[in-house]
Amino acid sequence: MKLEQGQIWKKGDEYFRIVEWARLSIEYKRMKDPLTKQGTLHKATKKQFCRLLKGAVLLKPEDLQSSSVEAASEEEEFSPELENAITESIAADLRFIRQASNEGEEDVVLEAFHRVKAAICIDDLPLLLEAMKSPDNNFWSRELIAELVAETGGLDCLEELLDALDAGFAEGHDNDGLQGFLTELAEREPEKCRSKLLELKARQNAKNHESIDWLLTFIP
Repeated sequence: MKLEQGQIWKKGDEYFRIVEWARLSIEYKRMKDPLTKQGTLHKATKKQFCRLLKGAVLLKPEDLQSSSVEAASEEEEFSPELENAITESIAADLRFIRQASNEGEEDVVLEAFHRVKAAICIDDLPLLLEAMKSPDNNFWSRELIAELVAETGGLDCLEELLDALDAGFAEGHDNDGLQGFLTELAEREPEKCRSKLLELKARQNAKNHESIDWLLTFIP
């Protein structure tokens, strides 16, 4: 399904009208009743808008003539192919971040990073974790992807984030950025963080001891 300017999509009891379809972003109106055309304007990246439409159906012109505006059974549902395309685009950007960071292309790496940051949701967490653990990373790409993991998965990914921290230390880097993300998580949810850190430390063949003890110092 090709998204076009002027389309109205129904999702639950809400309607989304594409006001402006630009190269890099979408302006849309969020409405409770498409017949009144009253609603609030919003702007999103194309990837964000595609995710918003997941599970929505496209209204036909004849549907808008009805006061009830019920989605007919033959109406076209938002294609899962677009969702797959978003996932593939994120995966491609993550590969590019690793490759370009090793080649020292700072500007294009940051552009790709911000594209991924604007598009990801919790469903992308396995993809982010796989990318963070990739042996293709250098310290910078690992730290950039770790920021995405921290923002998306939070303390549920604490063990993986500590692994990334220790990988950077092993390579001789100070990991200032990653340390900052971890301390923010600890200060935001101190009790949950303490519980998870102590659980990790108590495991048989536990690892990351020094990093665990370091992070515990930031919890009152």
